[in-house]
Amino acid sequence: PFFLYVPLSPPHTPIVPAPEFVGKSGVDDYGDWILQGDTVLGQILEALARHKIADNTLVLVSSDNGAAHRSYPPLRGSKGTIWEGGHREPFVARWPGRIKPGSVCDDTICLNDLIATCADVVGVKLPDNAGEDSFSILPDLLGTAKGPVREATVHQSPGGELAIREGPWKLVFQRNGKRELYNLKEDL
Repeated sequence: PFFLYVPLSPPHTPIVPAPEFVGKSGVDDYGDWILQGDTVLGQILEALARHKIADNTLVLVSSDNGAAHRSYPPLRGSKGTIWEGGHREPFVARWPGRIKPGSVCDDTICLNDLIATCADVVGVKLPDNAGEDSFSILPDLLGTAKGPVREATVHQSPGGELAIREGPWKLVFQRNGKRELYNLKEDL
């Protein structure tokens, strides 16, 4: 399998959206940025097909912790917060012949799970001191998981708040010492 990383713009000159996408969505800068991401992903998929490696390439698409200063109702918070708006992100996987098209998995995963997942895909055992908090989500991707692949997920915000998520439960530890427990099936 092939794995690839394509930056949308150099880190020293972040332009979001790129000039050629400004005003193209007809919505706002965020819509233009989404349109840019969709376009770039389409170009990547076209290149994989053109080079006849699409069927042997696992493509993973996700985001980092939310968008700054943008709300996602009914989710609370945004980028940099401990709430679901800062941690609940889209994650899409495509691997022809291995991942069933249109399949959905509700398990909680974390992007650091990609370390163990990539090792699992290529059949490499990680050393005991590498990726200790990474769990292979390959069974989730292939639809063969018998249950959640990770017991719990720890979240941390840049502001120092911590949370732990297990199943539908999320326990938030705020910096001021307050603790809040949420059942996310009932209260996002």
